[in-house]
Amino acid sequence: MYDWILANTYREPKVRGCGTGDIKAMLETKNFGGKCADLNGLFVGLVRAVDVPARDVSGIRVAPSVFNYRSLGAGSANISKAQHCRAEVFLQDYGWAAMDPADVAKAAREETNEKLAIDHPLIAPVRAKLYGGWEGNWLAYNVAHDVKLPKATQGGKVGFLMYPQAETADGRRDSLDPDTFKYTITVALAGPGR
Repeated sequence: MYDWILANTYREPKVRGCGTGDIKAMLETKNFGGKCADLNGLFVGLVRAVDVPARDVSGIRVAPSVFNYRSLGAGSANISKAQHCRAEVFLQDYGWAAMDPADVAKAAREETNEKLAIDHPLIAPVRAKLYGGWEGNWLAYNVAHDVKLPKATQGGKVGFLMYPQAETADGRRDSLDPDTFKYTITVALAGPGR
């Protein structure tokens, strides 16, 4: 399934935020472009379709890439736009195993000025590393889907809870626009010996 996702999907930079994760629409339209919620969501759905437990894990990048991929790490202390979801598959006799085909697609699309093939020498190492593992530069929030926000009166359920959410008398705020929603998420990295 991991290799199928890499061969048949692609990162679409025009998608807002992390995507919608609407894998039903992806399968019906055969539009396999998107971001992490879309690509990893499709991966999770396909794995579940063959009766293997799998889940999306929502979180945020908090440090530079330990694999030295510019596109896969937090580039500054302001991580307001560093949200990312990853996938896990439950393997009998092993437990939850990390898988992140969406980050392989991201590196292939964003690591250089040209779109690279997934077997390109720059991408091949991250392809192998993100099958059964992920970087330690990311903090998981939750595995929730279709979340009804307490006391929310507008907007319905949130597909996944990865971005700050707010509601005013004028309606639900656009969580994908931290510049007009006015939120900032920052991180302070500890140095050696701290």
